[in-house]
Amino acid sequence: MKNLLKNPRNLTFLGVMFGLSVVLLYATMIPGFGASIAVVMFLPTILTGIIKGPKAGWLMGTAVGIVIMIRAMTMPMSLLDPLFINPLVSVVPRMFIGLVAYWVYTLIARQSKNTGRIAVAGAVAGACAMITNTILVMGSLYIFYADKIAELMGVGFKVLLIGILTSSAIIEAVTAAILTSAIITIYKKTNRGRSVS
Repeated sequence: MKNLLKNPRNLTFLGVMFGLSVVLLYATMIPGFGASIAVVMFLPTILTGIIKGPKAGWLMGTAVGIVIMIRAMTMPMSLLDPLFINPLVSVVPRMFIGLVAYWVYTLIARQSKNTGRIAVAGAVAGACAMITNTILVMGSLYIFYADKIAELMGVGFKVLLIGILTSSAIIEAVTAAILTSAIITIYKKTNRGRSVS
């Protein structure tokens, strides 16, 4: 971790990705555009994990989770936002986004320079990272707030879960797969032969 933060290139990369994450997070508050932006909100965390490694991915996910918690405290936008003041709901699930992206990508790509393999690895990594986020967030909400959510939303938690999994969760996973695949493929092509550390 110390080596990661000592390298000026790494710090610049992390700063840009974190800044982009914050912009996307707060842009979800824009009426009419929130849902569309939310789909790509965690893309910088996914890319950080794949490009800079598991420590960077974990750090980025943690930082983004903290910002989500702060926003829930200061500018709640929905009935469920106050529940995200709990760091086990807002922070912990996000810690795994970059980690999962890195490990899945590494497992599939295996340092290959084949463009097709890199594209597939990026797609699967992006999708798995978003699915992990959804499962962990929904699992945490269920463990801590199932009854509260039923009271707030007027529907049972299972009904809410099915609605999320069959709508936004699928869209997020597919979008993350497409964008991660495209961006990582381009990144690997343009940085081939260079050190990315």
